[in-house]
Amino acid sequence: MLAEYQKKTNYGIAIGLLLQVASIPLGDTIISLLVLLAGAGFFIYGCCCYALSKGYSGGLGCLGFLSLLGLIILVLLPDKHK
Repeated sequence: MLAEYQKKTNYGIAIGLLLQVASIPLGDTIISLLVLLAGAGFFIYGCCCYALSKGYSGGLGCLGFLSLLGLIILVLLPDKHK
């Protein structure tokens, strides 16, 4: 894993998950939807950085649309930099 992407990955995934969880108690409002979408955006950004850090295309970070399942898939991919 390339160190230059590690901080971006950690922040993107952590902020994304926190925002997605924070949208739950807001109920069925437009604000909840906006917070959820912002969380998904940060999570996908973190997954893109993680894919890049392992030597894959950033487009593979779109697995972040699958939320934790996509992250698990990215974790299981071998690191091309080793």
